[in-house]
Amino acid sequence: MAPYPTQTRYVKRACATLGLAFTDLDGAGYLYAISDGRHEIVSGSGPICAYPLNSASAYGVSRDKHHTNAVLTRAGLTTIPEEIFFLDERRAKLREGGHERADAFAAFARASGPVFCKPNQGSHGDFAEIVSDEAAFRDYLDRVARRYDTILLQPVLDGAEYRIFCLDGETVFGTRKAEFAITGDGKSTLSELVCAHNAPLIDIGISPVDEAAALAALALHHNLAADHVPPRGKKLILPGRRNLTAGSDVAEFTTQVPAVLATLALGAAKAVGLRVAGVDIFDVSPGRDLSDLVIIEVNGNPGIQSLEAVGRDDLIDRIWQAVLRRVFAEHQP
Repeated sequence: MAPYPTQTRYVKRACATLGLAFTDLDGAGYLYAISDGRHEIVSGSGPICAYPLNSASAYGVSRDKHHTNAVLTRAGLTTIPEEIFFLDERRAKLREGGHERADAFAAFARASGPVFCKPNQGSHGDFAEIVSDEAAFRDYLDRVARRYDTILLQPVLDGAEYRIFCLDGETVFGTRKAEFAITGDGKSTLSELVCAHNAPLIDIGISPVDEAAALAALALHHNLAADHVPPRGKKLILPGRRNLTAGSDVAEFTTQVPAVLATLALGAAKAVGLRVAGVDIFDVSPGRDLSDLVIIEVNGNPGIQSLEAVGRDDLIDRIWQAVLRRVFAEHQP
């Protein structure tokens, strides 16, 4: 039997502590029921929002990055400028003009340089890439179109990236995400290291790092050729996604979230209507002193695997016990 998804493992553990009945409904842990003997809730992992405190409408908004940004902008919160484009023409007559594939090329040309692209409804850093030239952009659209129907184009920002976990109007913890890097083993070339990094991503269904783009970036930023063999332990920073599931790491962890980050994160969660949220924030200030913050995304089904990475299983248990206690308390007459 395959191991349960991470959130399901956490939920099942919390159920055992709280004396709640946990029933696996699909044999894989992606759909389950939880009962206190009087009330039952059905939830799950994967495409299902694991947090039953979140409403379907709020979670639905959070799944659409473009809609989320519209909500945040209306609330007066700073987001990354973006343009949305559709990769499938089948419903073009049902929407306003200016957002089709041809328009995407025009927008790319106007940018006059690299852009950051990601699927509008993607997750885990899937196809979140910096694209530098028109040929690479055309290839990117072709690759993404096999799995997603809309993309966002954004400027490339340089900053420290934070994830703030919010629960019912309070921040529980925050992390600063490590910059993406490949690490030398003393025997593999850069090309081989990129391929080795990609292998586990492909296995779990996340888009691999574009090898040609990565090697070009290594040549540009580090003046290293594809056949260079970096020494063991040597880290080479590359611009791009910093998601834990996409191979990044936690650089800093705290349960004492700085007030300026907490205020922005809680405001974003409230604007979208989420009781549980993971809010990603860029600090783009030159001194990285939290004086210039911009919201990247608001996740309505945030993973908390980062707590495992920093050895805080106790906090995982506290979060899920609090969530389940509140759910069943609100079910009482």
